[in-house]
Amino acid sequence: MSARLWRSGNRTIAGVPELGLHCYGDSQTEAVFRLFTTLLKYYRQLKAFKSRLSSRGLAHFELLSAWVESIESKMKAQPEKTKVLVLSGNKRH
Repeated sequence: MSARLWRSGNRTIAGVPELGLHCYGDSQTEAVFRLFTTLLKYYRQLKAFKSRLSSRGLAHFELLSAWVESIESKMKAQPEKTKVLVLSGNKRH
């Protein structure tokens, strides 16, 4: 899945051609944020109605599932970088 970003006049357009989704904004940040939230909403809708999806809907669901999984894996703490920190209110000398 790939995202495209371009300008048309004063508007910025962010889109995912494979899904036929495009979002507009006055800035790059706004357009990308709108696309990100739209992709998440679309994924949730597809997931909720998975049993009723057409082959096109299932293909979109598979693309978005891989995308969501990659985001989730990037957000998880890496085991080798995780440190345990114990905080105690009692000081013993």
